[in-house]
Amino acid sequence: MIDELTKTRRYELKYTIDEHLAEEIKADIRHICSLDENVGPGETGYIVNNLYFDTPDFRFYYDTKFKKATRFKPRIRFYGEHAKDLIWPEIKYRHDSIIWKKRHCVPIGDWPGLLEPANVVEETQIRPRLDRFEEIIHWYGARPVLHVRYFREPYVADIDSYGRVTFDRRLCYRKLEDTAGLNYDEKDMMYYDDPLTTRNDYSPVILEIKVKTLVPVWVVELIRRHHLNQRGFSKYCYGIDYVLETPGCRIPILDPLSSLKRRA
Repeated sequence: MIDELTKTRRYELKYTIDEHLAEEIKADIRHICSLDENVGPGETGYIVNNLYFDTPDFRFYYDTKFKKATRFKPRIRFYGEHAKDLIWPEIKYRHDSIIWKKRHCVPIGDWPGLLEPANVVEETQIRPRLDRFEEIIHWYGARPVLHVRYFREPYVADIDSYGRVTFDRRLCYRKLEDTAGLNYDEKDMMYYDDPLTTRNDYSPVILEIKVKTLVPVWVVELIRRHHLNQRGFSKYCYGIDYVLETPGCRIPILDPLSSLKRRA
């Protein structure tokens, strides 16, 4: 059985920092944030897995790469080293700094048949507004291209209705050959947050600050106090960039006039 669609809208700020600064920020927020309740006893975080889908001409990759103001990407998310009982098909939308996601929960046993045409309603009903993972995959002809995994240390604000501060580490990826198999071998995972590939003197920590309304005062003070400089860091784009460096791998070059040609 598939759960009802849930929606989340928020502002999202990203930074790359070192471990020393990460510890300073955690000490700074300890009186206003608590460790996410989804973190297991004795643990400091959890593993996040995203299986990204894209079109044959990698439309979603290029939209992100060239910072298109309004864009989206479909993906499958599950938690832990391997998928066990549930997965979350979702669409992540972005307009400038505003993020909103639509997703639903699916028992892992239902995954093999999730993308069958029977799960997509008639075109006349959905074409004006595609808002489910299955519909996006069907009408855009998207297929699985990349699996990204990382360890997330998440904190939740105690003083706002919604506020999250997360630290992501141990980023790795594997190329998907048009199959969204949830099982994988650890030797297939390639790490890309090391100093060599990131051209840093250290392995960066990806800091994300997420709030539901305009940036609250405590976040503004946090940014000022630690001199944080915002920068984009798309885990999907970085993963695809490294796939491109693999011998024999080619991604189609996007024709900027392709959308106009289709309309003609």
